[in-house]
Amino acid sequence: MEPADFAVRIEEVMAEECSSYECVLLDDDDIGILWTFVIEDTFSGYLGIEDNEETMKVRTVSVGLHLKDITDITREELLELFASNGELVSANFSVVKVPVSVQEEDEPVIIDEGDDLVLDEDDENQSEMRDMLIIQTRLPFEAFSPDDFGGFIQNLLFQAELFLTNDEEDENGEMGDLDDDKELDDDFDD
Repeated sequence: MEPADFAVRIEEVMAEECSSYECVLLDDDDIGILWTFVIEDTFSGYLGIEDNEETMKVRTVSVGLHLKDITDITREELLELFASNGELVSANFSVVKVPVSVQEEDEPVIIDEGDDLVLDEDDENQSEMRDMLIIQTRLPFEAFSPDDFGGFIQNLLFQAELFLTNDEEDENGEMGDLDDDKELDDDFDD
């Protein structure tokens, strides 16, 4: 499938499968190569096309889901988490840095008549970098069909639930949540 045809078809599929999506990066020919999406207003993720010219020399498609902020976990917890990568099927856990907006309460600026107000854009757009756990899969471009997007998402959600809640039992013997703020949809198997 040609890249332009792929871009058109993946956006059609995302329109059906996702609550929202956005193409956030175009190639030199103005063809989409990176999309972000939200599913059921709960899970965010991305789909990207990579040329891999300097390494594998095989164009690939990566699909990933943002799972939870792990900035404050210990080194031992992180090593234990990554030890489960060997058990995942066609997927892996990884960590990416993501910016989080820092909203500060600024004092109102009072200027005298005739003075110019100079805004420092860096101060307005301050962001803190946090470590985000993701689960992703990567395939050769030719092996990925946009129509299989939903299946890949379900596979990633299933494996994330299986491996992240497996070791997080609370004292009552109940399984922990995938994320403190988010839960997997109970019927994601449908």
